[in-house]
Order: sequence, then C-alpha cells, then structure tokens
Amino acid sequence: MEQTTIAARNQSAADNTRIDTKHIDVLDGVRALAVFGVLWFHFWQQNWIMPYIQLPFLARFGLPGSISLEFLARTGFLFVDWLLFLSAFCLFLPFARAALEKTPLPDTRLFFRKRIARIVPSYYLSVLAILFLVAIPSGAYASTTEGLRDAISTLTFTQTFFPDVLIGTKINGVLWTAAVEMQFYLFFPFLARAFVKKPAWTYLGMLGVSLLYLWGFALRHEDTIRLTVNQMPAFFGVFANGMAFAYLFTLLGRAVKRNVQLSALSLVGLIAGFALLFSLMKAALDADTMQIWQAQNRYRLSLVFALITMSAALTFSGVRWLFSNAVMRFLSVVSYNVYIWHQWIAVRFKEWKIPYWTGEKPPNMTGDVRWQWTYTALILLATFAAAIFATYCV
Repeated sequence: MEQTTIAARNQSAADNTRIDTKHIDVLDGVRALAVFGVLWFHFWQQNWIMPYIQLPFLARFGLPGSISLEFLARTGFLFVDWLLFLSAFCLFLPFARAALEKTPLPDTRLFFRKRIARIVPSYYLSVLAILFLVAIPSGAYASTTEGLRDAISTLTFTQTFFPDVLIGTKINGVLWTAAVEMQFYLFFPFLARAFVKKPAWTYLGMLGVSLLYLWGFALRHEDTIRLTVNQMPAFFGVFANGMAFAYLFTLLGRAVKRNVQLSALSLVGLIAGFALLFSLMKAALDADTMQIWQAQNRYRLSLVFALITMSAALTFSGVRWLFSNAVMRFLSVVSYNVYIWHQWIAVRFKEWKIPYWTGEKPPNMTGDVRWQWTYTALILLATFAAAIFATYCV
C-alpha cells in the first residue's frame, strides 16, 4: 500500500514537470486576448471612448497623473496576425508530434472535415442571416448583379480576390479573415508534410513567398496597399512561424522538463514579449500609412507573438492560470463567433440609433459620454448573445 502511494506521488510529480504538447492550456487565453484586442479596435472605431486611466495620486510624486492605452485600442487590428499565427501553430502540433514519435501523420480528409465543421456553419449562419434579413430587405444593393457578386464571393471564401467586395461588402467586413484561413487550409496538409520532411527548406520557402509578395509586389504599389496587405500570400511568413514554433515547442516537450529556471526565463520572455508588442503598436500608431508599416513589420510582429505564446506556455503555473482559467476557456470557446459578429453589430446598432440619438452628428462625435458607454454595453451584450447562440446552438 505504501509503495502504491509513493508511486502515485512520483507519477503526480512527473505530470507536474511534463510539458504537455497535446493540450496547451494557455492557448485559450492567448486566443481570447487576440480576439478581444480586435474587438476593442472595432468598438473604438464606433464609440470613440479614449482609454485613459486617471491616477491623480501619482502627480503628488511628480509622475504623470494618467496612463494612456490609446495605442491598444487604435492598433488592435494587428492582433489578427496573432490569430493566424495561432491557427498555424495549433494545426501543426499534431503533425510535429507524429513526426517526432514516428507515427502516421494526420489524415488529410479528416483534416478538411474538421476544418469545415469548425469554420463553415457559424460563417454561413452569419452570411445568410445578414444577407436575407438585413442587406436585401434594406435595399443595400444597387443591382442584382452586385448582390450576387457579394454573396457568391463571400460564400465561397473568395471575397479577398475582388477589391470592391473586400472593401465594400454589404454582408460582413471582418469575414475576410476567415477567407484567408480557408484559403490557407487548402495548402496546409501539403505544407505540413513538406515541413515534416524538410523543416528548414519549407520554412524558408514559405518565408520567401511572403517576402517576395510583400516587398516585391505590395510595397511597390503603395496606392493599392490597402487591398494587397491582407491577401493570403502576405501571411505566409506568419504561418511559417506558427508551424516552426509548434515544431520547436514539441521538441522542447520531449527534451525538457518544467523547472524553476525554465519558468523564470519564460516569465522574463513573457514580460519582454509584451513590452516589444506595445512598442511596435505605438510605432504603428505613429506611422504615416498604417498598412505600409504593417507590411514592413508583419514578420517581426509574428516573432513577438511567438515569444509571448511560447513564454506563456512555459512559465510558472500561477501565470499560466491567468491564461487558462474558466473565464478564459469560456471566452476562447465563443471567440470565433465573437469575432464574426462584433463589428457588424457595432456598426448596425450605431446606424440604427441604438441607443437612440438625435442630430446630424453621432453622439461619439459630440462627446456624449453617457451614450458612448450605454452604446458600448449594448453592443457587447448583443455580441455575446449572438456568439453564445451560434456556438452552442449551431
């Protein structure tokens, strides 16, 4: 009996030091942070609530009496790159494990079935609901041809190929991200197999595609950068880093055990990662043309996202809990549908004057603070209601 107890304790200790590469608990919180960073940006575009934290007591010590988080609200769109990095990271983990364990690679047909089941139902629900319940009845389209072009390209995840649809869709502007994801899925199983066989060459090839596209094409035509910066090839460097760091994390999981030194080093990396991220976001805010800055710094930004993600997964359990608690898990579960619905709801509520406002200028432009906060509370509640329904009922 005593030997059994000792063995159980030893097993428990081993589990505490083992780096789990199948379920990385912090990814729930990291994904939620990325999605809600984008949400903050889109809500800020409509409510104009400036995130200043007033700390008047600091003025007594000769320090600034307020802290500005404006850079977080105004550059939250950069977190889309984090979501795409996480997608490639998570998708490649089972391939990396299989490669290192010498087991068969995941089945390609099963991969596509899972991706379709994950992406398409909620996506189609939003497209069809908005199209038939709002866009068409409101007379949003000048002609049948325009409506069909918008609907067909959106339903086939090809809206990024049509400039007028990408920028002027009457359905849902944020769905271009899902289109980029679905386009990448077509290549992923083949890239994953190539990465397993020749990781260095595949990584360099993907990075080369991204650099050639961004620096050889997009940045050479600055007048169309708004259209080209978010095309699928522009993200190949981000996807490459996601796959590379998934491979590295899996290697670490096999070769290293959790210990105080690793956790402390990772905590330093986590703090440094957020410091670098905030520095880049402030730099983006000061750029003359945001899309040009974004194209020039996309690869560097994805490395910072990699540093934060890896460090969060390897640091102390108490810090990991901040990313993996029940609230973060819930936010992660509904995050995809939060992403789908949040901007459309924010724009439509303001257009429909919910809450009601009068005059020629919207209340955010006249400084109506009460309206700003009431409006923000309503669109947040509506977003969560739509996301919870779509997640658990669809």
